[in-house]
Amino acid sequence: MSEFKRRLREQSEHYLMLDAAERLGRGAPSTVKPYRHSEGRFWRLFFVPLYRRVPWAFKRRAMDTLKMTASGWTPPPREPGQPWRPPAKR
Repeated sequence: MSEFKRRLREQSEHYLMLDAAERLGRGAPSTVKPYRHSEGRFWRLFFVPLYRRVPWAFKRRAMDTLKMTASGWTPPPREPGQPWRPPAKR
């Protein structure tokens, strides 16, 4: 099961990264049309658009349920879109 979860995470991160790079490059001048492999069609056409529309609370709950997050620590209280801030000094 851990191998399945590892591969699921790698695949999802890979296709989310490709989507982010494509969105960042959109509108930038280029000389060639981007090449798209025929593989990964499910990830590009279903997973990525769905992931971008699902609320963060649901994604977090799903990752916690599948135990795909680090254990033994509490994530900092922040919402997606907020900039990172260093921890408060004690």
